[in-house]
Amino acid sequence: MMDVIGSRFTEYGFPLHEDNDVIPDDDTTLFVCSGMQKLKNRFANPDGRTYGSVQSCIRTNDLDLVGDGSHLTFFQMIGNFSFGTNDYGRSVRMWRLILEDLGIKDYIVHYHPTRPDHRALWDGCDLVEDPECTWTDGEIGGECCEIYVDGLEIGNLVNTLGHSTDVGFGLERLIQVLSGKKRVDDTELFDGSMDPVVRDHVRTLKVMRNNRVQPGNKGREYVCRRLLRRTLRLTPYIPGMDDWVRPELELLDKRLNTARKLWRKHQGKPHEWWWDTCGILPEELDLCKT
Repeated sequence: MMDVIGSRFTEYGFPLHEDNDVIPDDDTTLFVCSGMQKLKNRFANPDGRTYGSVQSCIRTNDLDLVGDGSHLTFFQMIGNFSFGTNDYGRSVRMWRLILEDLGIKDYIVHYHPTRPDHRALWDGCDLVEDPECTWTDGEIGGECCEIYVDGLEIGNLVNTLGHSTDVGFGLERLIQVLSGKKRVDDTELFDGSMDPVVRDHVRTLKVMRNNRVQPGNKGREYVCRRLLRRTLRLTPYIPGMDDWVRPELELLDKRLNTARKLWRKHQGKPHEWWWDTCGILPEELDLCKT
C-alpha cells in the first residue's frame, strides 16, 4: 500500500517523510493529534512548497470509544500538504488515482454546500452535500471533502485558509478497508490474542515510551500514567513493559492505602482533591471504599 502511495506522492511532487515523534512543537496539545499539527507555522506563513508525511499521532479524548472497532488512541496519518500554492484540485486528482490504484472504488464523498468547485472535482463519484464538511484545529482550517467507505471515514481533504491544502488519510483505516475487515483493530497491525482495548492501550504506551514519555503527575506524563492505570485495571500483565508495570502497581497500592484511611471523612471531596492529596484518579475512587 505504501509503495503505491509513495509512488503517486513522488509523481505529484510531495516528498514523503516518516515522523514518529508524537511530541508537538507547540503547547496547544500534549501530543501530536493530527497530521498537520507540526506544520501550522507553514500554513500561517506560506512559502509555496509542498510536503508529504506519515505522521504518528496520539489522541486520548475518545478513550471511552476505544474498542468499538473504529477508534484508536495511537494512529498514523498519511498526508500531503501545500503552502500557499492553491492546488487543492491537484491533490484531489492524486488521491482519486491512489484510491483507484488500491482498488478502493465504492467510496462516498461528502462536500460543503458552499463549494460547488469541490463537488466538480469529484465528478462521477457518489456525492453527499454536507454542511459539516469543515475542519479546523481551532486556529487553522477550511472547507473540506470527506471520504467514506461503508460509513467509515478514511480521509479528509481540507482547502486550508483558501490558499493551501491539508490532506489526511488514516493508515490503519486504509489497511482495514483493503483487508476487508469490519474492525480497524482486526488487521495485521494488532495482536489478536489481546482484548481490543488492551491491545490499543499497550500499543500507545509503547509509543509513549519510545518518545521518552514516562508515567508521572503532570502534563503528558499524567496522560501516560492514566492510560497505564486504565490498562492495569483490565490486565495485570503488559508484555515487554514490566519496568513500568511493577513500580506502578506498587505505587498504586501505597496510594490506595492512604486514600482508604481518608475515605470516610473526605468522601465528598472533588476528584482534584483526591489526585492532589493521594494521587488517586477519578476512576479509582471506588477502590477506596473497600
